[in-house]
Amino acid sequence: MPLVFFYPKNQVNAIPNGPKTISNVLSNSLSKILSYYYPWAGTLKDNATIECDDQGAEFLEVQINSSMDKVVNHPDSNVKDLTFPQGLPWANGVDRALIVAQLSHFDCGGIALSVCLSHKIGDGSSAHCFLRDWAALTRNSNTNPSPYFVEDSIVPSPIGPLVSPVIGSDTDKCVQKRFVFSSTKLSALKSSIGVQNVTSNEAANALIYKCAASSGTVVNSGSFKRSQLVQFLDIREITSPQLPPNSIGNLISIISSPIYEDKEELKLPNLVTDIKKSKNYLSARDNNVEENEFAIEMLDAYRSGEVTFYKRKCDHYFSSSVCKFPFSQDLDFGFGKPIRSSIAKGPINKFIHLMRTYDGGIEAFVNLNEQEMSVFEHDDQLLEFATPINEDFCNKEEQ
Repeated sequence: MPLVFFYPKNQVNAIPNGPKTISNVLSNSLSKILSYYYPWAGTLKDNATIECDDQGAEFLEVQINSSMDKVVNHPDSNVKDLTFPQGLPWANGVDRALIVAQLSHFDCGGIALSVCLSHKIGDGSSAHCFLRDWAALTRNSNTNPSPYFVEDSIVPSPIGPLVSPVIGSDTDKCVQKRFVFSSTKLSALKSSIGVQNVTSNEAANALIYKCAASSGTVVNSGSFKRSQLVQFLDIREITSPQLPPNSIGNLISIISSPIYEDKEELKLPNLVTDIKKSKNYLSARDNNVEENEFAIEMLDAYRSGEVTFYKRKCDHYFSSSVCKFPFSQDLDFGFGKPIRSSIAKGPINKFIHLMRTYDGGIEAFVNLNEQEMSVFEHDDQLLEFATPINEDFCNKEEQ
């Protein structure tokens, strides 16, 4: 799970001997927070088990010969990903520490702090807990974090070594483009759909999926490709009994839309209604642990040797959102809150990541193959509500 946070020059300079002090403070507090989040300081064995042996984390420092603005706003995601340890984002990470942090210094004086956390130990909510507590401990050494490690008590792990990842990264087969939905545009989008109580996540997911699936049809010479939207959801609040928000683990499931057979089905009111039905069904189920659709799908793929979701015989567009986690608000390490947060390119083609912007909007990271992206990024309906991050976007921010 590769996340990165950007802090401008004025915040760095507010600290005496800023760059050096920040480096020392962060590396010291990282070692302290790992005593609470000890599995992330361990070693991965057989790709399936964490040996809590206090192996520790990696803390790297690099100099990037560019200004921060040019990197964070660059339309090419590979440039933005210079802020991550090379080759590590979304990798299986069997030969690296389970947490690798990188402090990047820019020519302008700003910094970026990136963290790659092993997904074997926890999900996006777990990552938020760790980063929030690390920031709090850095600000105040008397802080006592209290993570609750669920381990195998809720979702049992498969027995025996896992020979290879069930979901392998194929980022070399796709490009990533980023689009920003301002809070104003999100409100307009929700109003245009005509369904009651549409959330920002539902509206953004429906529009992106519609435009992405439509681009696939164009590339396929106008022949509609059967597809569905698969979304990852946190199940902490819908287990019985509820799990506390500080629960650490992969406590997620999925909801799937119907498999759409015709382009006429890809209308926003229909898509949003289907998303709501799937969410309500998940919330109403008696047992979201034993009936966890994602865990069942993953274990079936591992046992059968088939690609995950292969049996559905259609294209899958996956969406994962961390919008409910206030990363920007919570990640003050003592030199102010980040002005921007981001995520690395990946992990697979036809994948959508949604992340909240500091001003209440949503930034979408969309992975598609090159042909489909060339159609998607020019979709009129998409561009009515979303602004692509390109040279024009950079110029507007500078003004």
